[in-house]
Amino acid sequence: KVGTIAYRLKLPKQLSKVHSTFHVSNLKKCLSEEPLEISLDEAHIDDKLCFIEEPVEIMDREVKRLK
Repeated sequence: KVGTIAYRLKLPKQLSKVHSTFHVSNLKKCLSEEPLEISLDEAHIDDKLCFIEEPVEIMDREVKRLK
């Protein structure tokens, strides 16, 4: 905890360019029963340190016909 409204996170060395201090409004409690971890080898991060999301599978599809 840093002050009354910020937290500093311990990040791995691979994320050394990421700012490690966050305002409490940016932090949310994780309500998942299983750990939500992604290995850094699997994560695709661009030059601006933004996570690039890639779809894993298409779960459903729908075709609509115009009248």
